[in-house]
Amino acid sequence: MTGEETINTVEIAKGQFDEGRYSECLTTLNSMKTSTALNIKVQLNIILCTYLKKGSEHDLEWLLENLYSVEGKMNKESEEEEIDEVEKAVLLYNIALVHFQTKNFDKAVVILEKLFKLIEPLEEGLVYKICFLLVECYLSTYQTEGAAIVVYYLDKQMSAKSAESEMHKARMHQYKTRLFAQQKCLKACKREIKNVLSVSGTTASSLFLKSEFEYLRNNFKKSCKLLNSAPKTCPSKEHIPTLYYNNFGCMHFKMKKYNLGVLYLSQALEANTKAVKAAPQGCNSTMYSINHHYQILYNYGIVLLHAGQPKAAFNCLSQAATVYSRNPRLWLRIAECAIGVVKQSQEIEQIQNCKSSTVKAIVGSGIYRKTILNTNFQNHPKKCSAGLLSEDPTPSLTYAALCLNNALELLPPSNSGGPVNISALPAAPLKDVSKLRASILCNQAYVWLGLGDPLQALKPAQELFSLTSAPVNLRLLGSVYAAEALILLNRNNEATNCLAPEFVGAIINSTNCQNKTYEDDASSTGSSPIPGKVPANQETTVQDVHNIIILNSVALYCMKRDLNRAKRILAQHLSTLNDMEVPAQATMLLVYIELRQGNTEAALSILKQQQINLQLPTSTT
Repeated sequence: MTGEETINTVEIAKGQFDEGRYSECLTTLNSMKTSTALNIKVQLNIILCTYLKKGSEHDLEWLLENLYSVEGKMNKESEEEEIDEVEKAVLLYNIALVHFQTKNFDKAVVILEKLFKLIEPLEEGLVYKICFLLVECYLSTYQTEGAAIVVYYLDKQMSAKSAESEMHKARMHQYKTRLFAQQKCLKACKREIKNVLSVSGTTASSLFLKSEFEYLRNNFKKSCKLLNSAPKTCPSKEHIPTLYYNNFGCMHFKMKKYNLGVLYLSQALEANTKAVKAAPQGCNSTMYSINHHYQILYNYGIVLLHAGQPKAAFNCLSQAATVYSRNPRLWLRIAECAIGVVKQSQEIEQIQNCKSSTVKAIVGSGIYRKTILNTNFQNHPKKCSAGLLSEDPTPSLTYAALCLNNALELLPPSNSGGPVNISALPAAPLKDVSKLRASILCNQAYVWLGLGDPLQALKPAQELFSLTSAPVNLRLLGSVYAAEALILLNRNNEATNCLAPEFVGAIINSTNCQNKTYEDDASSTGSSPIPGKVPANQETTVQDVHNIIILNSVALYCMKRDLNRAKRILAQHLSTLNDMEVPAQATMLLVYIELRQGNTEAALSILKQQQINLQLPTSTT
């Protein structure tokens, strides 16, 4: 084949490829016998046509394997001949594109950053493809600094106002809007949204971007209205119903309407499954690009946890962890789900076994009539060693201990200085881990106490109340758990110090933590300050923890046989509460003190009064 014939054949093959006639293009390419350098390029195009042609059974893994095979041949040829890195640009771009479609963003970024350094000698069309794909990878992984550099470069390129640059004008404004939204630069974001609407009109993409802007401003009503007005189809490959239901679920989560959030996110999962099944057969790149299964599972699990469904949340988040295993906050959420499941089963068992929170049963009659007190406030834990951490993913305290250990391992050391930037995909990276670390330590102490290992519980509890950057309510819980662990270790004097008014007052009045509690916010997607309690049902305040500390102090003085002091502290505390606020533990402590002091009639009177005011329901609704 002469040089002129080769050029004509290449033009024919290119036209067939651009028109989507991949089978014909494949035949044309196979007929070419060219030089070694061009032969490798032909091999690349043959691989692409084989993958893209109708009825192909090859997947992206096959494509990636063959692309790397071609790269290996090019590297081998470069040792014998001078093959410039620029010559491999198209091949490397295709490899990066496959990594992007399979959501291996880190691998794609490594290749694209290498190409970005060699961008100048490349043709204009390839330059835009490389830059746009690199920006997409950066935004998908919340690397705003890298995205800003590429966007600035593209701005300079588009100032030339070529035909190519005019084609990408709307896309450029969309990238700027997403970048400013991630940087929380709302003024600049608003300006770019106006540019997007003026260039591309009210398309699905532009309205979704404007809806996200209103979401960031906490203007949820307007955000919902914009989503409802968006077209149901999109020129891109995105499946609009999937994104629509997912965004609605996230908005209702922010509005603390958790059950509605659960409904919308379940619909998002169904829509995503339908979209994946409806993807064209024989080319699974579309299936990969529209599949948001694990991102939606992550959101669904978080909302289920807040809606008081820890079992369902555990199943969703455990699946999400197979993809987002480097997210420390996700491991904390899975642990909270496991704790919530155990807590719920204990509460159900307690309700089924007794009608009252203090009286288990009354037996006999007349002078033989006896009251049997309830001792089943929580199940007595079984001993468990620290080595039992290879358990299957079932919602148990043992598995929660494993998850919390994973979460802590993914955080930098507490004494490490400098800025923090911990990946938390699919959410934004963590810039401040002090609250997250405190919550992990709090849950660790709770779990090890529940597993009957006070020695293991003592270390995270002591670290927690010594952590000056932690919220005050969690530091107080640290002192409670430390005291409990010390009591179980027969170190009562040390436990007294942890519950002493002076020690507790010092934590409450700490200048670093004053008036700070661990509250639900957008960046942390919520947390449970007291393990086993879901924030949707009950938020833990400093006063809640202070009440627990007082009851524990009373119990400790009872153990030390200082009944008069215990009774005085308890009576003073009960005087600040009304009858409906008195916890069952306080009643049991008062009954115990009266019985130990020989005041049987007073103890019976307290029990009768408590049964009237604090009777638990016999069934759940």
